[in-house]
Amino acid sequence: MAAEIYEKVVRYIGEHIKDKISSDELSRFAGYSIWHLHKIFKVYSPVPLMEHIRNKKLYAAVNEIYTGRKLLDVALDYGFETPAGFYKAFQGVFGCKPSEYKINKNKKSRRDIFMKIETVKNIGELDEVLGFFKTIYSDSPVEIEEDGLYSRKWWIGEFGKNPELLIYAKDESNICGALFGWGDKGGNVTVGGDGVSKEYKNKGIHEALFVEIENRAKKLGFPGIGFGIREGEEEFYAKLGYTGSMLIQSEKHGVDELKKIVENNKNCEIINTNIYDGYINQLYLRVSILDKELKKKYEEGLGDCWCQIIVGKALN
Repeated sequence: MAAEIYEKVVRYIGEHIKDKISSDELSRFAGYSIWHLHKIFKVYSPVPLMEHIRNKKLYAAVNEIYTGRKLLDVALDYGFETPAGFYKAFQGVFGCKPSEYKINKNKKSRRDIFMKIETVKNIGELDEVLGFFKTIYSDSPVEIEEDGLYSRKWWIGEFGKNPELLIYAKDESNICGALFGWGDKGGNVTVGGDGVSKEYKNKGIHEALFVEIENRAKKLGFPGIGFGIREGEEEFYAKLGYTGSMLIQSEKHGVDELKKIVENNKNCEIINTNIYDGYINQLYLRVSILDKELKKKYEEGLGDCWCQIIVGKALN
């Protein structure tokens, strides 16, 4: 129940991101006390409620700064009453001034970024971005084999369906980040590859890519977005408002056996079960993605199983 409240509030914040949002307003919307909301955010978010709102506004603002809009206009749009307040908040999250995200035509400093988010427009660009993925992740899922999920052939097929979900960021002529999504069988968008090169990390580019693909997925009519994450990425996605489930997979333990073990622990809600490919038994638990010890607990306690955190967000 707490996770559902969190998802509901996060979705409301996203839908009213340019409005002035108070904790009283959120309390009335959710039907719970302010104290209860703060307690929920302590479990599911790495930052308090009001800081989450501020960060979401800044992530959305970064996306607009990259399009070339005036900084003052962006600051006012997202509810910052003075440019000074916007600049201070921006620097606190991204470590530099908003002006350092815009090209200075007369004198460009080493920290300036002229970033533009592009859609893959042809197979040549697709190959260029796939090559970029290989440089940042040796274990990247974007091209595992010649003919299969996330292979080059597979992505060419997805390019023919929803090219709007294949996006990348360029700093002038250099690709500095990318994010590939696709429409899955469940009707949502799955992210099949994402990342930012090392020299561009912690500059808001990754956040801007997620804001962009969420907007695009919503315009295309997808109700949600979800994907598995790597260990160590929990706080990043929690800050973006994603909530989590934990997937437990085992060939040795049957679904009923897995359910019994989880129910005996009485610490997680089972939200779904599945048998993948006829022999891989799967169990989905509703969890806080910030609970990093839970994954280890089940892997070590059960044995012969593999766990992964799946994050998701409702878009409509």
